[in-house]
Amino acid sequence: MTILITQLRAVGLFYRSVAPFMLGISGLILATVLLPALREGWGAGLLPGLLLAKLATAPVVWYLSEQLRPGQYWFYFNLGLSRRRLWGGVVALDGLLFLGGVLAMRAGVA
Repeated sequence: MTILITQLRAVGLFYRSVAPFMLGISGLILATVLLPALREGWGAGLLPGLLLAKLATAPVVWYLSEQLRPGQYWFYFNLGLSRRRLWGGVVALDGLLFLGGVLAMRAGVA
């Protein structure tokens, strides 16, 4: 149980390092695509496309992170986390935050 909590905290710490990129992209997608669509009344079927667009930006953030901080993984390797597990956790956490933003915008506009 302690190992799981340590790994979840490590993924959260890693997410904090890439959160400005990920949340910035989420904010741009929500503000430029979803908000006008909801105001005009045709935003009902946009969720799958927006989620795919959001997931398509994850490789861009990964590339930027690799170029800006190439040696950032040693701390996480010592905790027993691979790059795949770190980035999988980041994508899952960011996807949940994105869906929460979509639902909050739908509730606020409706």
